[in-house]
Amino acid sequence: MLFRLGPPPNSLSDAELASGQWKKLPWPPVWALHLLSLPISVAAGLLVFVAWARFTPRINVSFAPGYQVAAMFFIIIVLGMFLQLSTHPRMGFTKNSVVGVWPSRLMPYTAQPFKMTKARLVTSLLLPFVVLALLPLVIASIARTSSGWLVFGSCLSAGLFGLNIVLSTLALRIPNGSLVAGRGFQPYWRLAR
Repeated sequence: MLFRLGPPPNSLSDAELASGQWKKLPWPPVWALHLLSLPISVAAGLLVFVAWARFTPRINVSFAPGYQVAAMFFIIIVLGMFLQLSTHPRMGFTKNSVVGVWPSRLMPYTAQPFKMTKARLVTSLLLPFVVLALLPLVIASIARTSSGWLVFGSCLSAGLFGLNIVLSTLALRIPNGSLVAGRGFQPYWRLAR
């Protein structure tokens, strides 16, 4: 696993892109991702909170110190990135898996400098949301238990990874069995041969 500061590596060469076989996936630019993430994050976080209120026992809400909230943000982001890495070959423990931060765009990311299948892309996008936002809710509702930190972590995860649901729906529009590659944050696709 490599750590990188700056834009993600390209998994599509100039020659492959010029060949005309690769089609651009309709993907918002980074500035639009930031803009879209605000309302989507709020909506996803609120929906998960409503589900917690509806399906689990009530909790007493108390406010935590800022450093604990900041630590929870950091933990959720790191866990989400490692969940995305787990969809890479050998669960991300290869020299080809990249964990990075693009400071000028305020974007943490995981990347792999090779082509992936549509199914792997969708799984990589949805896994953090499902595991960190929905799974605790399902387990707590079955066990009929609840915790303030669990509710907060679940809602925060929904907010942080809610945009991934929208991105996965864009990826689902390409044909099954397609390969996906990227140039920075712009994905391209083609049918597998």
